[in-house]
Amino acid sequence: MTFDEIYDKIRSGEMTRDEAQKHFSLDWMETANRYIVDINRGMRTNIPEIIYGEYKTLEQTLEVTRKVLEKHSRVIISRSPFYKEINEYFKDSYPVLWSVNAVIIGKLPEPKGNALVISAGAADHPVAYECELVLKAVGVEPVVFEDRGIAHPTRVLEAIKEGIEKDVKAVIVVAGMEGALAPFVASLVPLPVIGVPTSVGYGFRAKEAALTSMLASCAPNLTVVNIDGGLRAAVVAALITKNSQ
Repeated sequence: MTFDEIYDKIRSGEMTRDEAQKHFSLDWMETANRYIVDINRGMRTNIPEIIYGEYKTLEQTLEVTRKVLEKHSRVIISRSPFYKEINEYFKDSYPVLWSVNAVIIGKLPEPKGNALVISAGAADHPVAYECELVLKAVGVEPVVFEDRGIAHPTRVLEAIKEGIEKDVKAVIVVAGMEGALAPFVASLVPLPVIGVPTSVGYGFRAKEAALTSMLASCAPNLTVVNIDGGLRAAVVAALITKNSQ
């Protein structure tokens, strides 16, 4: 469980002080055959366990996931090529949300606050959807507007207006090409903006262009994660949002 979940259970009377203390004990390392699972990471960071699946076999991923789910209500699997197989394996036992970039297994927490996600184009959808899923897993409601590139600025203004009306505490901007959407949005809001450059674009050094552009921006409230780093952006936006409540 995450810190928020422990706190909510104590407050509602579902968990005693002694039961909560066990979750803070030093006995927090468990093994799944040859893999060490840090069961109490969520208590320290208030972030659900995240399994990086890109180079794991399906069997390795399932083994570690089962071990985590013995103690936790949800787990995030990032960048596994076996997202369809993982969904099939767990869907009859747990709620599952999945995409090509992230799989969320387990019951979602009650959201505490809203975060705005804006993407520039349809090609950015996989990363934008990754942000949406991870925000939900960490306990924040995503307010999502896709295909809002600055080729049609009024579409951007509509997204920002609704985000402000819903009292979002952070904004994630997902954009490829030259990445101009991120500094444009940052110039319009009094909020922390997290730019996610995607590997979308034409020609010479296309995959790095959006990253370079966002890093060079003069918008002081814009910070930038690595290329296609939707998960990291979502976690940071969720923590900003929840800590603002």
